[in-house]
Amino acid sequence: MEPIVLASCSRRRQDYFKMLGLPHKILPANIDETVEDGLSPEDFAKKMAVAKVEKVLYDLSGKIPQWVFGADTLIALDDIVLNKSKSREEARQSLKKLSGRSHKVITACALFCGKTKNIDCRIATTIVHFAELDSEILEWYLNTGEWQGAAGSYQIQGLAGCFINRIEGSFSGVVGLPLRLFYLMLLENGYDYGNYVI
Repeated sequence: MEPIVLASCSRRRQDYFKMLGLPHKILPANIDETVEDGLSPEDFAKKMAVAKVEKVLYDLSGKIPQWVFGADTLIALDDIVLNKSKSREEARQSLKKLSGRSHKVITACALFCGKTKNIDCRIATTIVHFAELDSEILEWYLNTGEWQGAAGSYQIQGLAGCFINRIEGSFSGVVGLPLRLFYLMLLENGYDYGNYVI
């Protein structure tokens, strides 16, 4: 299998790549991820995923790899993006907004193929139904520190899984890499993944 440049420092995405047995090189793309007015959460996620791939291609200009993959995961509540919290208080406010409500987790995946020079970008949207969080549970969760660096200030694969009533969509997409979508993108773009059938 050909190596894929992973334009991400996400440990969860790296873990998925290892689980899938994909040879890869990690080259995080440092881009401005400030939310832009006028863009839907879906369009913004796509823009960020593509921008990460383009940044890697620019950084490696003259030595273009065959495959580059970038992704962006964000939380949208009433079509308003909840950024990663920079402080405990921001995380508290974010979780209060999610408490007892449903929200969207949008993960955009962008895959560059060196043979076609094309960037294929697709999104997976999952609806997450959050339980009510009383103040005691909220403070307990904040004390764990799990909210740090997480979209929406929670990690569904961690302790926050205790707060999820149900989801509609891709669990792995909420974690950061929708596996079914990613698998299809690889195969449909000509990546030789053991000649498995769809």
